[in-house]
Amino acid sequence: MKIIDRYIIKNFIINYLLALGVMIGMYILLDIIVNFDLFTRGLAFKNASAMATFFGLMHEIISYYMYRSLVIFQMVSGIIPVIAAGFTMVRMTRNRELTGLLASGVSLYRVAVPIIVCAFAFALLVVLDQEVLMPHCVDKLLRKHGQLTASILRDRAVYFLPESDHSLVLASRYDPQTKTLWNVRIIERTANGTPTARILAKKAVWKNNIGEGPVHGAWLMSDVIDINDRRAANPAETPIPVRREIYYTPLNPGQLNLIFRKKAVDYLSTSQISRLMLYSPPATRVALEKILYTRFAQLIVNMIMLLLGIPFLLTREPNKLVSNMFWCSVVSGSCFITTFVFFQLAGSGLSPLAGAAMPVIIFGPLAIIMLDLLQS
Repeated sequence: MKIIDRYIIKNFIINYLLALGVMIGMYILLDIIVNFDLFTRGLAFKNASAMATFFGLMHEIISYYMYRSLVIFQMVSGIIPVIAAGFTMVRMTRNRELTGLLASGVSLYRVAVPIIVCAFAFALLVVLDQEVLMPHCVDKLLRKHGQLTASILRDRAVYFLPESDHSLVLASRYDPQTKTLWNVRIIERTANGTPTARILAKKAVWKNNIGEGPVHGAWLMSDVIDINDRRAANPAETPIPVRREIYYTPLNPGQLNLIFRKKAVDYLSTSQISRLMLYSPPATRVALEKILYTRFAQLIVNMIMLLLGIPFLLTREPNKLVSNMFWCSVVSGSCFITTFVFFQLAGSGLSPLAGAAMPVIIFGPLAIIMLDLLQS
């Protein structure tokens, strides 16, 4: 690595960290201003001293935003390299360093390579954040302002949840702590929705590693009654209660928790989402495919945004740098907005794959054309 490479990389990393700190700091500051009352409402220090109340409040705020920063980093990871590259080029242009390099015969491509390499390295940090850090603290990321982690898991009712075998599951209450369904009703159906049987049980408790279920577990039900609803069944026949029955279904406690906390899926790793897709009903599978495809597409779009901005920032005419930065913001902003629109259409107006791929198809060739302009 030559001296010029080390110099550009050093400046880019410093500017990247500064821009990242400013963006995260601004987000946290504005969020605290808007939601400060929720933090104070979520804490109860009626009999505590003012000092204890203050430190308790600070602990809650720091704890909340320490984990929230992982999500904020994902949100701003695309625009930060462009900002850092802009600051780096402005500094080099102001100090006449870029002019000296170009006068000595150094190509604009040669100046751009260290920035692109660093941006790619920071993109790996985004992958580390998404695939390793966030999946290990999902409950903490789902906390609301002033909400304790323990209060996230609470009893819920289960209403007509569809399964991959077309059956419907109902329960008056689901306890996530004990993994128990109460007053269970399972309506078995054909592919066209015709009911074929009903399973009624007082409760069903999830047990891991029993039987040969598709998800290495099953619901252990008690006080079970099977009712045959097929046309050939005898309506006068009284259903015979069964003392205990094992019910195999892809609908496991992990999926129930994700259904009740839909935002949790965004914080799971790619391997976890892929496993959920194996036994998910069609409607849920489309939403999971959207998350997977847009996740990979976002990494590519982040690099494309940088490649679109570099030709504006690396200029042989220093007097045009300010106007070029304006056009850099316009082009990068257009890429950002277009990506957001297509990602929202993915899974609804467009297929998940098409919605995720369209920003890459539109702006990828444009980025290549823009890079080719560096030769001039």
